[in-house]
Amino acid sequence: MNKKRLTALIIGCAIIAFFVLMAAFPSIFTHYGAKEMFDSWQSPSAVHMLGTNDMGYDIFTELVYGAGQTLLISVSSGLIAMLLGTVIGMLAAMNNLVGHIFNGIINVFMLLPKLVCLIVVAAFLGRSQIATILLIAAFGWVGTARAVRARTLKIANSVFIENCVIQGYSKLHIAMRHVLPNLYDVLFSRLVSCVSGCVMMESSLSFLGIGDLYNPTWGTMINFAFRRGAFIRRAYNWLLVPAVAISLLVLAFYLIGLAVKKREA
Repeated sequence: MNKKRLTALIIGCAIIAFFVLMAAFPSIFTHYGAKEMFDSWQSPSAVHMLGTNDMGYDIFTELVYGAGQTLLISVSSGLIAMLLGTVIGMLAAMNNLVGHIFNGIINVFMLLPKLVCLIVVAAFLGRSQIATILLIAAFGWVGTARAVRARTLKIANSVFIENCVIQGYSKLHIAMRHVLPNLYDVLFSRLVSCVSGCVMMESSLSFLGIGDLYNPTWGTMINFAFRRGAFIRRAYNWLLVPAVAISLLVLAFYLIGLAVKKREA
């Protein structure tokens, strides 16, 4: 790994570590409570770094506590999506009816308008945190499935897999002991991409008011700011800061993914 790739990896990991620290230990960054109220619409000052919103909540405190919810939903949905993509991708690589069925499922989900489907299904599932995680994961596994299927097909044509078949090993044994361990690089790369995509999907849903309003994320903060008069009050800090935080988080995962892909190349 050359210096540029290493630098990208370090920067990405540093940004994520900062947000994880913020989520795990919010009291280090702010001494206010999550629902502690002050005078509304205060400008940024030494007392309130980013000012207060229409309800009198400290905006920086909301940002700190929103980091935990954003990471929880994004990482959880990303892990579930990667698990689904791995299983479906390996099944789709089988040269039988099951493989053709799951390959067709992958192709169908590729053609679906993701955001539109998320909005429609979310209207039926409700706004709970668990529903949001499962919903995002249900539409975020396709890229992983395609990558896993392509790598599995390549591995299946390897000499050592042919030897395993000749020796009479079962398909399950070959898949778990020989194919899956050789997918680690693809899975790590796809995990980074999955979480990054889940951050964007969660932010989009929350901005549209479909996310969990009782456990606000950064996307929910932007939604509240947009609906409650931040433009009229010129409280651009309430709008821009969570947007910058989302952008930095996505950038961090992108830099890590870029470093990994370069290394693989």
